[in-house]
Amino acid sequence: MELNKVHHLDWLENGLPDKSVQLIIADPPYFEIKGEFDFIWSSFDEYLKDVEEWAKECKRILADNGTLFWYGDDKRIAYAQVIFDKHFSLVNSLVWYKYNLRGGMFGSTGGDGVRSFPICTERVLMYSNEVNQTGLERIKLDINNFTNLRNYFKELQTFIGLGLKKINDQLGHRKAEHAFYWKSTQWELPTPETYNELNESYAIASWSGFREYEDLRREYEDLRRPFENIYNLNEVLQFNTNMDKSFNHDTVKPEKLTRALILTCSRPNDLVFVPFAGSGTECAMAAKEGRQFIGFDINATYVDMANKRAQTHLSTPTLF
Repeated sequence: MELNKVHHLDWLENGLPDKSVQLIIADPPYFEIKGEFDFIWSSFDEYLKDVEEWAKECKRILADNGTLFWYGDDKRIAYAQVIFDKHFSLVNSLVWYKYNLRGGMFGSTGGDGVRSFPICTERVLMYSNEVNQTGLERIKLDINNFTNLRNYFKELQTFIGLGLKKINDQLGHRKAEHAFYWKSTQWELPTPETYNELNESYAIASWSGFREYEDLRREYEDLRRPFENIYNLNEVLQFNTNMDKSFNHDTVKPEKLTRALILTCSRPNDLVFVPFAGSGTECAMAAKEGRQFIGFDINATYVDMANKRAQTHLSTPTLF
C-alpha cells in the first residue's frame, strides 16, 4: 500500500506486513462526545467490540520497538485501557492539559449548573509493544537480531585467540562473557568500561576490524524503542488548543503537541501509522519532520483534506 498518503479505507484493511510500523498515533472516535463519527454505534458495548479489534490490529503491525499513542476522553478512556493493557505495556497515562480552556470545553463550564468541575483535558495512553518483558529483551531473545554486532564479537574472539573461560580468568571477572554469546539469546553489548578493558588487555585497537565503542553503541541503540525527550515534557502535556480554523473537522489536534510526540518517539524515516487521519495533523507533521506516514479515513472529505495538508510538507524541499 502506498506510503505518504491518506487512504479512503477502513484502516483495519491496511494490508501492511506484521511489525512494520514504528509509531502509531490514534485519535479514534471517543463515543458520543463530538463529531458525527462519534455517534455511529448502537451501544457502548458495540463500540468496545471495535476497540478490541483495533487493539489487535495495532498489536499486529507495531514493531517490537514501536510506540503507540491512543487518545480518549476522561470518562471512557479507562475502558480502552483495560482492552489495550491485554496486548501492550502501559508506559504512561498522559493528560493533555488545555491551559487556555480553564473554563471548560464541549459546553462544560462547570459550577452549580452541571455540578462538576470544568473539563479542560483529554487523555493519551502511551504503550510499548512489551508484555511481561521489555521490548529490548524481546529483541535480544531473537538470535537473528544484532547480527552484525554478534559477528563482530565472534571475530574479535578469534583475534584474541582465547576461549571464553580463559578470557574470564585473565580479566578476573565475567563481565565480558555475554558479548561473546553470539549464538545465544543471552547476547549483550558490553559496557564501555568492559570494552576498554578488553582493549587494554588484548590490544584490540590494533585489530584491522576494530570499531570504536560509540559506533557499536549506536548500532545497538537503533533497535531500541526511540525516546528522546527533547522538550522536557512530563506526563501532563500542556498545549493550548489554538489550531488552524481552516480545517473543517470537529476534533483537530494541535500541531505542536503532535510534533512533540513524533519527535520524542520516532526517528527520521520511521513509519508513522495514523488509523483515524481526520484533518491530517499527524500525517502532515510526520511529513514535516522527515518521517514516512500512512493514514486512513472512511470519510472522503477528510481524506482529501488530510492529503492536501500533508502535501504542503511533502512538496517542500528540506534544508538537508
